[in-house]
Amino acid sequence: MKLKIKHISLLILSFVVQASLYALPKGTIEEIPDSILTIYDMELIIPPGMRPAASDATAEGEVIIIEDDSEMLRDVFSWETYESISLMDSIEVNDSHITSIHDSIIRRRIEHLDAHSPMILEFNPEVRRYINMYLGQRRSSVARMVGLSLYYYRFIDQILESYGVPLELKHLVVIESAFNPRARSRVGASGLWQFMLTSGRMYGLRTDSYVDERYDPVKSTHSAAKLLKALYDMFGDWNLALAAYNYGSGNVRKAIARSGGERNFWKIRAYMPRETRNYVTAFIAANYVMNYYRHHGIVPEVPAVAHMSTDTVAVKNLVSFDMLAEKLDMPKEELQFLNPQFKLGAIPFSSEKQYSIILPTEKAVTFASLEEGLYAEAREKEAALKKSLTYRIGAEEGPNGSIVYRVKSGDTLSRLAVRYGVSVRNIQRWNNMKSTKLKIGQRLTIYPRR
Repeated sequence: MKLKIKHISLLILSFVVQASLYALPKGTIEEIPDSILTIYDMELIIPPGMRPAASDATAEGEVIIIEDDSEMLRDVFSWETYESISLMDSIEVNDSHITSIHDSIIRRRIEHLDAHSPMILEFNPEVRRYINMYLGQRRSSVARMVGLSLYYYRFIDQILESYGVPLELKHLVVIESAFNPRARSRVGASGLWQFMLTSGRMYGLRTDSYVDERYDPVKSTHSAAKLLKALYDMFGDWNLALAAYNYGSGNVRKAIARSGGERNFWKIRAYMPRETRNYVTAFIAANYVMNYYRHHGIVPEVPAVAHMSTDTVAVKNLVSFDMLAEKLDMPKEELQFLNPQFKLGAIPFSSEKQYSIILPTEKAVTFASLEEGLYAEAREKEAALKKSLTYRIGAEEGPNGSIVYRVKSGDTLSRLAVRYGVSVRNIQRWNNMKSTKLKIGQRLTIYPRR
């Protein structure tokens, strides 16, 4: 259950916040009031007398810039969806980006978070290791995730609270999908919360050719809250519930049995695989980073929709995102961002099931004024649209009329060429392929004959 971020270039705006980089010398820790130890304060105020001089710098607890953190990523984020995060972090990180922070300060901050949480949030060298990763090599990813969290946490907080689930669990989205609702693992776990097809259906998430509700941020959050609450009721411990979310409840029971009946995660983690052992550790680190990013000089990259007022509107005909974007005069990428559950870039309709979409409030008003004419035009183009959508089944829409097809078991280039009305040679040329061999999970860019 891991992740992948797609940079939504048309939606991301630069957003400047006042961020303070500071380090405190030993002996001043007890003087820091709790009011400056949490991200929930509107401002970070450091008294002038507490600002360290350059000579006060120390190597203790320094954030280490890891040149190659691929092994650390695999410790928790073992799926290809998260491994691809390295493609985004192209910024050069040097010492000027990093603040040396004492372990004692980070420990106290985590103790502050722990004191306000029903979960057990511990500081240890392994937690520090993941904090270093986020603040070093992955700080540009954190900037994107913090920006996206301003949109997603608005409703995730409300949903988790309604189920009696600790709000801290919203930070699971960081290590599950990095706020990419279309994240998909090699084995098929999908969405913000990375549900498998069967477990998604067990928790009420429908999937068909047009729609995958695992990609629906709101519905999948309801399902994740139900599952996490059920796991807590089963084990009576939120850290064990987290381990079961990653490892499976049956496997956690076996680990408890092998440990002699222990019910403390830290005492039974040795009986779990490396990925699960580090899953809770990475979660605690994500809690710290998402709360204290400002204190480490990270400036969020905020999508345009983060603070946007939105409305939900019912759609009463098969309509493509292309038509909606044109009629509503809005970027298609924005429609996709707000409505990621529609797999083929179209909203289906039948007498048994009516779907709704989320629109910016002003665009929802425009939609209402254009609705009848829009449906009339959509009905005229319905046959051509359905023919076009058949090319997109099992694929993602790419640029310039292309599709991105994920290779499945049994696929061959010749079969794909017949399906999309193109030649094998063209598929090879579009994808810089020297042979006709395919790998399961491989992505192919194809320009189908319409």
